[in-house]
Amino acid sequence: MWDRKSRWNLVLFAIVVLLLISSIFFLWLKTNIEIRSVVEEQYQNQQLLLTRQIANSLERTLNEKVLLLEVIAKADAGIPPDNFQSNLKRVYDIAGMFYVVEYVAENGTIISGYPEENVPVGLNLYEANQYSAFEWIKDSGEAYITDPLRLTEGNYGSFIWLPVYEDDEFKGAFIAIIQESDLKSRYMVGSNSSSYSYMLDGSGRLLYDESWDYKRGVNYSELMASNSSGLVDIISKQVSGAEGYGKYFVLENGTIVEERLVSYSPISWYNQKWSLAINTPSSEIDRLIVSVYLKLLIVSIVSVLCIIFVSSFVVVILFSWSKSLEKEVDLKTQELKDSNDSLIAANRKLKELDRLKNEFLSIVSHELKTPLTAIKTSGDFLLENDSCDSSIRRQMLDIIIRNIDRQARMIDDLLDISRIESNRIKFNRELVDLEDTINISLEMVDKYLKDKRMTVSLNMPTDLSFVNTDKDKLVQVFVNLLNNAVKFSKRNGRITIDVMDEGSSVRVSIGDNGIGMSPEELDNIFDKFYQIDSTSTRKFGGSGLGLSIVKGIIEGQGGTISVSSAPYKGSTFVFTLMKK
Repeated sequence: MWDRKSRWNLVLFAIVVLLLISSIFFLWLKTNIEIRSVVEEQYQNQQLLLTRQIANSLERTLNEKVLLLEVIAKADAGIPPDNFQSNLKRVYDIAGMFYVVEYVAENGTIISGYPEENVPVGLNLYEANQYSAFEWIKDSGEAYITDPLRLTEGNYGSFIWLPVYEDDEFKGAFIAIIQESDLKSRYMVGSNSSSYSYMLDGSGRLLYDESWDYKRGVNYSELMASNSSGLVDIISKQVSGAEGYGKYFVLENGTIVEERLVSYSPISWYNQKWSLAINTPSSEIDRLIVSVYLKLLIVSIVSVLCIIFVSSFVVVILFSWSKSLEKEVDLKTQELKDSNDSLIAANRKLKELDRLKNEFLSIVSHELKTPLTAIKTSGDFLLENDSCDSSIRRQMLDIIIRNIDRQARMIDDLLDISRIESNRIKFNRELVDLEDTINISLEMVDKYLKDKRMTVSLNMPTDLSFVNTDKDKLVQVFVNLLNNAVKFSKRNGRITIDVMDEGSSVRVSIGDNGIGMSPEELDNIFDKFYQIDSTSTRKFGGSGLGLSIVKGIIEGQGGTISVSSAPYKGSTFVFTLMKK
């Protein structure tokens, strides 16, 4: 009777254990499905944000290039004697993306352009049977962007056509070409071989596909319909100009072999309507989840082993030496205290990081908002005052360009500090004339020196040899330090530049008689984003990156930099440069 009861108890126990294991398995399976769904949604939102950022950046860049042409096309002064040659060169230099900029006379003949070696001067569009776009802008009076066309060099490029009027009379057109190779670098994924980007025009034709040797101009839906399921619906949404994300299945002989995720965002460039998409395999999501599970498993195993080890150790101690237990308790207590101290220090560090984050957001928002406000105000004034005096219009345009340059400098600073932090900054070192470099730097800050009526004295040996450095980076160092000295000095201040030959190196000091700094401020002066006053109402502007960049450039070339200062007595920055 007892044996029979024991067997039933064993069976009941086995059933309970089996049900418990099954419940745990199904709970884990359901949790895994929910986790994957959440991770997939978050991942696609992240990919969509990346796609939107790339598309917006590309759209903004392309439209800005056309605006540069519109500035000279709408000038009140008429056609200049050199047929816009100097204006075209200036637009070419500012844009930085144009392959060539040309001016076509009203009879369809190209009469000027820059760079001159790329301009077919004398070519008549009517004789060359290339006049369709010219006729279109002549009739419509609006800018026109062509589809990417094959250039004589074998590359592809988009042509920007912009009409030119003088007293409401058509006088010709500007032509600017942006090569496709200059655009690819702005939207290619590149860093991840499993993800790629592609671009469609408003008719669903393929402009570019990073993943394979694509056929330009084919209908992407027809091209991909036979080996995918669900991609046609995504492409139709892209063609309609929508923004979003979706997923489709890759087929092979009618069998699903892969699931892929697509995020897409539109690009509007005058008459051109494009759609940029980033295509990523869903295995990226599984890789993320597996990575998390693997780390949790490792932590669990290590935790169990630690618990077993500690428990066994405690048992041995309890049965062996009671007095040793007291010492061990004291030791563990000290360890807990040290751990608590570490947690307190970590918490203090987190608070400091949070403060730095808030200061960075305050600085960046201020530095971005200030020029944007000036640009918008000047732009609104120009829109509302079409007939304003040309000198006032030029002042407004100068304000816009100056603030655009200010934002560009801030972006360059962020890129420089990123390269310095990731050790990717490159130096083109050569023998550089130090006196010539200082003079170039002084010319770049001459306006600010004159505005504050400041004087600069340069003291250096006449027989000083050349230094081995990157000239452009060294100019950046001098300009940053000189701007810093001007910014924190009063009117009629004085800046002193002393250069000393120290054998294998050159010692340079730049001193001012400005407001100076306290010892606490000196400890953080080279930290990135550090501002003595980081509030939104601070007196001195700037992103707080200049001195960090200076330190990275100097130390990146084997030099050293230091600073000495006292409140209301000025500051002196000293750095060394290697001769060889």
